[in-house]
Amino acid sequence: MFDLEKLSKKELRRGKWLTILALFIGVGAISPVQSAASSALTAGLLVAIFVAPKTVLRWILPLALIAATWSFSGVSWLLQIVLTVAVIGARQVLVGHVKAPTKLTTQTKLEINGQGLNKRDLTVFKAVFNRTNDSVTHVEQLLTETNGLRKIATETEVIRYARGVVKELADDPTQLTDADDFVYTHLPNMEKILMTYHDIISHEMIDESDKQQLAAARDVLRQLADQIQQDYRRITRDDITSLQDQLDTAKRTMRK
Repeated sequence: MFDLEKLSKKELRRGKWLTILALFIGVGAISPVQSAASSALTAGLLVAIFVAPKTVLRWILPLALIAATWSFSGVSWLLQIVLTVAVIGARQVLVGHVKAPTKLTTQTKLEINGQGLNKRDLTVFKAVFNRTNDSVTHVEQLLTETNGLRKIATETEVIRYARGVVKELADDPTQLTDADDFVYTHLPNMEKILMTYHDIISHEMIDESDKQQLAAARDVLRQLADQIQQDYRRITRDDITSLQDQLDTAKRTMRK
C-alpha cells in the first residue's frame, strides 16, 4: 500500500499527472466505441486537473473508473459489479487510508516542578520549556517523513534522548544551565535542518548537487543526534555520580 501521507510533494504531483495522462489515453482509446464511458473518464480528467494530488489518487481516479464501467454499453450488470468491486479493492490496497504510524516514543504530559523558583523565574522557564517540548515533537514528526530520516531516528534513538532531557528539565528546572546547548543550539539546529531538508525533497526537480546536499544534511543530523545524546548524559551525570558514590560507600562498608 502507498501511504500518501508519507509521499513527498514531488511524488504526489507526479502521481497526479500520471493519472491525468492515463485518463487522457483512456479517453482517446474508448471514445470511438464507447462515448458514454469516454465522457465519464473526461469528467474525471477535468476534475483531476483542479484538485489536490491525494484527492485525485484516492477518489477521482477510482470514481472515474467506476463511472466508466457503468457507462459501458453491451456489458452485463454482473460484470459491471465485478469490475466495480475490483476497482474498489485495488483502490483500498494501493492508496486506501493506512493506520497512522506509531510514534517513536510515547509522549506523556509532564508536570513542571516549580519548587525553589519564584513566580518570574517559573514563568520564564515555562516559556522555554514549552518551546523546547514543542520543538522535540516537531523534530519527531519530521523524522518520520522519509525512509532515510526514519533510519536516523531509529539508529540514534535521538527522540528518546531528547525526551529524556525534557523530562529531566521538568523534574528539576535548575538544570536548564546544564542543558543550554541542547535547548539553544543542538535541538534548534536539528529542527531547522530538517525543515530545509523537507523543502528540498519537495522540489519538482532534484539534481545531483541537491542529492549531495541531502546526504551531507543526513550526516550532520547524525552528528547532532550524538550531541543530543551527550546532552542527556551531561544533565544526568549528577545522578550517576551520586549512585557511584553510594556503591563505593556500600562496598567499603561490606569490607569492614
